[in-house]
Amino acid sequence: MHLKRQVRTWLAAAATAAALFASPTPTASANANAQAPQAGRYLNLHQCVYMPASGIDYFTTVVPSRDGRFTTGTNTSDTANTSSSCGAGDGNFEPLQPWAGVQSLNLSAGRYLNLHQCVYYYGQSPFNDHFTTVVPTTSDGRFTTGTKVSNTADTTPTCGTGDGNFTLTPLLSGTKALSRT
Repeated sequence: MHLKRQVRTWLAAAATAAALFASPTPTASANANAQAPQAGRYLNLHQCVYMPASGIDYFTTVVPSRDGRFTTGTNTSDTANTSSSCGAGDGNFEPLQPWAGVQSLNLSAGRYLNLHQCVYYYGQSPFNDHFTTVVPTTSDGRFTTGTKVSNTADTTPTCGTGDGNFTLTPLLSGTKALSRT
């Protein structure tokens, strides 16, 4: 009996191995010919800034929160977006429209997507706070950024001067050049 059990086990293992080796798998040449889906001509970055009722602890997002409370309209499309799309917040944090913004980046305009992140600081006690921008805000341009598509990789951030209350913090600001291969 013991021998029969071992033979059955070996046969089952052999059948499983044969099935794995016999099943068709994509070849390397088939994988090389497969095209990745196209993202669209434009990367539409929607920057949303949320503020609590207390007026301190602002936060900025360009992608939706995982729990869906803080949404943004960031997308890729063949159409450039012209106005920002931000969610309503969660009741404690509400959108701060003058600092929201949208930037439509034509991905075919150059080799590099140069993301510029500019951080501003407001240090008047008790309202110590930071505010971050990745795209220009819809206010009067004092919180601009150099985010763009170009054939040259940026190495230093381009940022606005702030508004007198919030001042630029160069040490926390930066740029990342992402290259198309």
